Order: sequence, then structure tokens, then C-alpha cells
Amino acid sequence: MYPRRTLLKKISGLSLYILTLLSFIYVPKKGWAKWNQKAFQAKEFKNSLEAIYGSKSIEPSDQIKIEAPDVAENGLSVPVSVSSFIKKTENLSIFIEDNPLPLIANYHLKAGMIADFSVRVKVAKSTNIHVVIQSQEKLFSNSKKIQVTLGGCAED
Repeated sequence: MYPRRTLLKKISGLSLYILTLLSFIYVPKKGWAKWNQKAFQAKEFKNSLEAIYGSKSIEPSDQIKIEAPDVAENGLSVPVSVSSFIKKTENLSIFIEDNPLPLIANYHLKAGMIADFSVRVKVAKSTNIHVVIQSQEKLFSNSKKIQVTLGGCAED
């Protein structure tokens, strides 16, 4: 028979081991985001765009607001804010045209959600930032030119 202190140490050590083991076994699948591997790994802007939206026509819209610096001194961390005033926005994607992997973010929005996102991105060189929004089976886009003095992405 173990002394009381030794028994408590063994029980607490065993319970910690069991909790750690169970945390690796139980993996919640509902919380995982949808992953469009083809879109995120496409090396060209048009291929990435087609992987998400197909070949639908895209209308330019001034109801999509892109806030980013006109000149970024360092492309390693460029703040970009995107908001949409288009009703019933279902999907919002952010692309940086001349990056090695152009798709930066792809958000699926539920009914009633507000399309307003802020991210920090790496920008390889001076290029356009494109935002594409899907609303009621229609596509809308807006873009902004950004000048980069020191690139942040290394190409393979």
C-alpha cells in the first residue's frame, strides 16, 4: 500500500497523461475550415480565381472598399482592410496578383454577417490587390495598386 502523498502524485500524473492522450485522439471536425487546396496553391492569379469562382463574369464595384497603403516600405507586413457594402455577401476573397501564391484569404459568410476584414500580408513586389465578392450568384470586384519598395515574398 502506498503512502497517501505517493498515491496522490501517481493519480495526478496518470490523469495528466490521460488528458493529454485524449486531447490528441478527440479532434473536432465541425470547427475545421473548408480548404480549397487548388485555389490556395495556384501560382497564377487567374488560375486561383477560376478555382474558386469558375469562369463567371465579374462586375467592377465601388461598394467594395480596400484600405491599404499606397506605398509600402516593407512588403513583409502590409496592413490591408476590406469591407463590402454589397447586400447578402456570401463569399469574399483577397488576391495579391504578382505574389508567388496570389490567394491570400477566402471567407465564407453566413446570412447576416458583415463583410469587414483586416489582415497583414506579405507582398512580393509592386502589384494590384484584388477583392472579389460573391453575392446572389453574381461576382463583384475592386482592386487597388500598391507600390512596394522592399519585397516580402521569396519565390521558389
